[in-house]
Amino acid sequence: MKKKRWHIMPRDTEKENTLIRELGVNPIVARLMVNRNIDSDEGHRFLEGTLKDLLDPFTLKDMETAVALILETIEAKVKMGARVSYYIPERQSEGYGLNLEALEHIISDGASLVITVDCGISSYDIVEAVCDRIDIIITDHHTAPPQIPPARAVINHKQPDCPYTDKNLSGVGVAFKLCQALWLRQCGEWYLDDLDIVALGTVADVVPLVGENRIIVQAGLKKMNELPNLGIDKLIDVAGLHDKTITAGHIGFTLAPRLNAAGRVTHATRAVELLVTDDVDLAETIAQELQETNMERQEIERSIHEEARANVATQGHLADYVTVVAGENWHPGVIGIVASRLVEEFYKPTLVISIDDGVGKGSCRSIEGFNIYNALKSCEDILIQFGGHAAAAGFSIDASRIDELRQRLTEYCKAHVSPDEYIPVVSIDATLPVDDIDVDIVDRVSALEPYGMGNSTPIFGVMDAKVQDIMLMGQLKNHCKVILATANGSVDAIAWNRPDLFRHIFQGMNVKVAFTLQKNEWQGFVSPQLMIQDIEPIIEEPIQLSAEGLREIYTIVRLALKGGANSLYYVEQEILRRKPTNQNGSSALMALDVFKELGIISEETNDNGQAMIRWNVINGKLDLTTSVTFITYSQQEVIQ
Repeated sequence: MKKKRWHIMPRDTEKENTLIRELGVNPIVARLMVNRNIDSDEGHRFLEGTLKDLLDPFTLKDMETAVALILETIEAKVKMGARVSYYIPERQSEGYGLNLEALEHIISDGASLVITVDCGISSYDIVEAVCDRIDIIITDHHTAPPQIPPARAVINHKQPDCPYTDKNLSGVGVAFKLCQALWLRQCGEWYLDDLDIVALGTVADVVPLVGENRIIVQAGLKKMNELPNLGIDKLIDVAGLHDKTITAGHIGFTLAPRLNAAGRVTHATRAVELLVTDDVDLAETIAQELQETNMERQEIERSIHEEARANVATQGHLADYVTVVAGENWHPGVIGIVASRLVEEFYKPTLVISIDDGVGKGSCRSIEGFNIYNALKSCEDILIQFGGHAAAAGFSIDASRIDELRQRLTEYCKAHVSPDEYIPVVSIDATLPVDDIDVDIVDRVSALEPYGMGNSTPIFGVMDAKVQDIMLMGQLKNHCKVILATANGSVDAIAWNRPDLFRHIFQGMNVKVAFTLQKNEWQGFVSPQLMIQDIEPIIEEPIQLSAEGLREIYTIVRLALKGGANSLYYVEQEILRRKPTNQNGSSALMALDVFKELGIISEETNDNGQAMIRWNVINGKLDLTTSVTFITYSQQEVIQ
């Protein structure tokens, strides 16, 4: 895990005091709101906004035309009057948006009106080819190009001449506004059904959770927790969340990936069937199918990720500036996720390429401050096609030119990325003394929920706290719990998928911690819990090793092995349990690293898949005659 740079956001006490005075908020909440550029005028709506604050859908350009056309089509009792159907493009072969072949199929099937959702604004040529044979209403939220498609109506708040004031709606949000307008015209009231579906789509679309999006998601989460759509309810069950209060985080990290798995691995139609069915048995069946498909997606992703990591390791210095990995027949539906994971691990602009029949299809993810689209554009002469934006992009390339692409991008990164930009940044909203962390502050901060893009989960920093204890958690011991001492006892800090912390953070050590806050409820007891984003030891003196320390660790390791230790984890536990007298925890485990680097001790797997320790010592003697990167010993030193 790469070391991170901490950036503590500067304060504006004048703005904070204005919010405290005019909104009556807690000082820490005021600071968080200032960090998110929320002033007192917007603050009332941000904290207290309701569905009554939603904007009039008829202020969207072409909304009147679209509603009139839909009602006209229904009244004419053509296909929509008798039957409403849907068409979901197959992700790998058709892409994400409109395609001519699909529209020809829809026309031949007798439809007279097509309403797009989250696509179509960039499909001028396709719409032009069929607009004389079928009516099209485009609803989309992507940036509008200079040439708008010649559809009967185009509803997109990002059109230059659209007066709609909220420019952050998601694709499903724009479609919802059309439903609102249609219902208002027909029934004279706001359409407020299906807000849980709209909330799900809004969070999954990763749009800013401010303005209307925030109101929609708040209302949708309330419905999701009280009386959810049948399909969502069954998805919640299979995801193991039935006893949880569903949050935007649960949507983004648990529910949406299960729905998306269908489109990545099989076909997204099954996800639509789940959301529209009123048959309980069918909903349970589809939810279970999606659960299994998501597990399949995770396994495919895991396999590709392992191959990709191994690929990076073989590249050596070729991967110093940019990560470019490629594999035959890697599933194109998951390479974007793999690219994101590689960025988390190596923090470099990353391209993951799936090669099929000599052509590579790539997915890119960037690091903060680096425009990956511009990087691809600098190589467009060797690409078949490319597209995207600053943070993520896609492309295709002849497989024979992948090495050339890596070389070109390396030179581009050398010229456009500074050394500091290769160090990930943790933005700290505010620092807190560890003694001030309690349930009350968690409750006050929760006023800013739901969190998401544009309103990120607040990150706090404790600049100095003492570690009371540390332990590994989970069946695979792949999570870490750090217990921090406070004036009144202790507070738990959890780090998911960070077993490495166990080798760097020790009991009695002082640390600084970056974290988010949540409540932990256990057997009726509620306590604050820190979710670790970063943790660093506060080391006053450099770590030093000595021959005496190595001898002591050597003896402890031999005793541990005689006692039946079968993995390095248990050896490390024994070292820390015995509290060596000649060194602290850091230098004790560094001594074990010396043995591993010299090839004296190693961990292997036997034929039954069980971990085992190999102890590579000749004639019971260990001769320290090797110079390693951090220590050198005399040739006469022998540990026996």
